[in-house]
Amino acid sequence: MVLVMTVEPGFGGQSFMADQLPKVSALRNKYPDLNIEVDGGLSGKTIDQAADAGANVIVAGSAVFGASNPGEVIKTLRDAVDRRRTEKL
Repeated sequence: MVLVMTVEPGFGGQSFMADQLPKVSALRNKYPDLNIEVDGGLSGKTIDQAADAGANVIVAGSAVFGASNPGEVIKTLRDAVDRRRTEKL
């Protein structure tokens, strides 16, 4: 597994840094079976970008813990990753 930080490490609630996604894409292209984890700024608004780049493990803190319905947020994130996985098969 490789972790790609999509925020500056240190504290929650930061904005997603899409400029880190080329790292995810490069890793996915070179290692198609690798678990690639992204951490930081992930939400329903950013998950598609991360999943499209090749991330298949998601860390979400503020998006889940700050949500009125955490289960719904988790489902949205999981569904996006699962959708990309099935599209690639």
